[in-house]
Amino acid sequence: MSRIPSILLVMSGVMLSACVTSEPDIAPLPVNAGSKAAVACRAAIARQVGVSVGDVAVFETIESEAGTRVRASVAGAVDPWACLSSNDGVVAEVNYTGNEGSL
Repeated sequence: MSRIPSILLVMSGVMLSACVTSEPDIAPLPVNAGSKAAVACRAAIARQVGVSVGDVAVFETIESEAGTRVRASVAGAVDPWACLSSNDGVVAEVNYTGNEGSL
């Protein structure tokens, strides 16, 4: 009789361990902050905001055949800035992604 509770305990442990899932290792997307588009966007954002390029940090680049979308944080800004550029560094658009009233 003492074997039944211990078998149930082992079985429930096995069943519970099967329910526990671990999240897969998801590597962050690489940020190509040195690309022509990212460098040009960083400079364009700095000009738009009126800060030095050192105050702009690129944290996301999404490259495609059509161009590159860059997102960057700016010292003192609450939300990030976004920039669209051709892959060879011709900036098409720079905009603040947050509420402009907080600028």
